[in-house]
Amino acid sequence: MKVIRSLSEILCQESAVKLLRLALEKGILSHSYIFCGPEGVGKETTARALIYHLFCHFSKDEPCGSCLACKKLDKAIHPDVKILEPEKRDIRIESVREIENFLRYRPLEAPYRVILILQAEKLNPQAGNALLKSLEEPPLYALFILITERIDQLLPTIVSRSQVVRFRPLRREIIKNYLVGIRQYDEGLAETLSSLSMGSLGKALAIAESGLLEDLNSLIQASASKKRALKFKVAEKLARRPKEELELLLNLLGLWIWKSYVSKRVNLPHFFEGLTDCAFEGNPHQAVGFLGKARQALNYFVNPELLLYNIINYLETSSPNLPANSQIK
Repeated sequence: MKVIRSLSEILCQESAVKLLRLALEKGILSHSYIFCGPEGVGKETTARALIYHLFCHFSKDEPCGSCLACKKLDKAIHPDVKILEPEKRDIRIESVREIENFLRYRPLEAPYRVILILQAEKLNPQAGNALLKSLEEPPLYALFILITERIDQLLPTIVSRSQVVRFRPLRREIIKNYLVGIRQYDEGLAETLSSLSMGSLGKALAIAESGLLEDLNSLIQASASKKRALKFKVAEKLARRPKEELELLLNLLGLWIWKSYVSKRVNLPHFFEGLTDCAFEGNPHQAVGFLGKARQALNYFVNPELLLYNIINYLETSSPNLPANSQIK
């Protein structure tokens, strides 16, 4: 995958890029940034690009990609970058203690020591309070970048000590053009992926590369079948996926339900090319509410195979006219 090193390569986040460019030009950066917005819209990519701009030996305007600093960043081995992310469910105080040790020493090779915190909303209370102490009196060479989808779950005192940079969902046509022009995807598939992406290029790529469209087809077709053995088989297969992919699969199922509802009222040609011809005929509000409870159950470690089997049965009983012989387009 192509490494993005420059802010000029960030897709359609003009306000965020302009703010960071201005800070770079004036040489006045905040000691702490919070990049907030939906998943997969370029927050982490922008944070990493900013680090290239700061660390590149030859150019602060357009990182060269060939100097020693750029090469170390490419390989994720630069000694002046520390990355924190959740271990299992949260970020714990032990990880934040590592930041304190990291900041005791001046940068070895760069003008800053950068702490990049991924999924910062998962800082547990003890870790959040420990981080706050580091943010209150940081050394001049410290730069914190917190990445989050849920800024409301961060401690208000952390937010007040940081500069918030907001990222917005990408337009469907931007995602489609990227998939067709850069990734060389078929135009029909790119249209479907951009429609399912909810404004997130990361989600569009995850759906395409993980085979979730095929699994969504399998789930829908299993719900149209009268064969209990097939329903169990599909539930067992899908349950092997990681929790994050199952959550995305349930989101896609919800979009299919709403598409079924909307397509009865307006013409949506090629909206979901690659999915089954059949449509959900039940109450979309009740169905989406049911899926919301299913997502909550996943977070409480309910058996995913049993959960998926229940979802398949729910679709069958709430939309009894699904054609059992529906074919994939």
